[in-house]
Amino acid sequence: MIIKIKDIQIYYEEIGDGIPVVNIHGYEIDHRAMKGCLEPVFESYPGYTRIYFDLPGMGHSGTSAAIENSDDMLDIVLEFIEHVTGGQDFIITGLSYGGLLARGILYKMFSNILGLVLLCPVIYFDRSRRELPEFRLFEKDDLLISQLSKDEYMSIDQFLVLQTRPIWERYKKEIFPALSLPNQDLIEKIRNSDFSFDVDDLEQPFDRPALILLGRYDVSVGYKDAWKIYDNFSNASFVVINKAGHSLQMEQPWLFDAHMKTWLEQINILCNGLHS
Repeated sequence: MIIKIKDIQIYYEEIGDGIPVVNIHGYEIDHRAMKGCLEPVFESYPGYTRIYFDLPGMGHSGTSAAIENSDDMLDIVLEFIEHVTGGQDFIITGLSYGGLLARGILYKMFSNILGLVLLCPVIYFDRSRRELPEFRLFEKDDLLISQLSKDEYMSIDQFLVLQTRPIWERYKKEIFPALSLPNQDLIEKIRNSDFSFDVDDLEQPFDRPALILLGRYDVSVGYKDAWKIYDNFSNASFVVINKAGHSLQMEQPWLFDAHMKTWLEQINILCNGLHS
């Protein structure tokens, strides 16, 4: 489906019925990254409308010269949420840059959010401020690597800590196709563009179910910086997963699913309580 927000065509998909779940992908990729990892989890949990969309300038969404920074991006996302949720309270998940935007939404719409997942979230968009681990390669399929094109290999080098065929098969469906789609003018404008306000300066801790999932060897955003915001979530699990990088949902899918399902059970209890 397509909706116009500030004259920008935003592509999105909706699956299921019920409480809205707004899912925000990361920088330079698209909705397939979220849909690929979340649909297998939600298929066992009826009562939720999963909303997957492409950020402006990424995937199949349009762009605008009016987008100069992350503040502008957040404004468009907020307007999109108002449209697709119809004013209902909602759940939000954010991957990487989507995790930064998700915290911006929390800052702006605190009382409307029923639950939150931050998956490998960007804490500081400015890379010079990030505390990053050394890359560690745990497993490498040499035959697979020899069969990849230069662009394919460059997309996983220093990114996947498990370079195996099953993980590559997911990666080439959920991540790699989107890497050629972003509008590079927009990408360059928002690169290293933190918000103009302190997105983590909340008036009070968020006390609804939250989950922060991080890869121990994520050399894109790291894991230590996220600890600095943990006190903003008084009902949250903070999980650092070993043998995982910035694509932990692919590299450790069983752990990802288990933690997501535990969080969803808490969401179900909260929502049933609100409607009882």
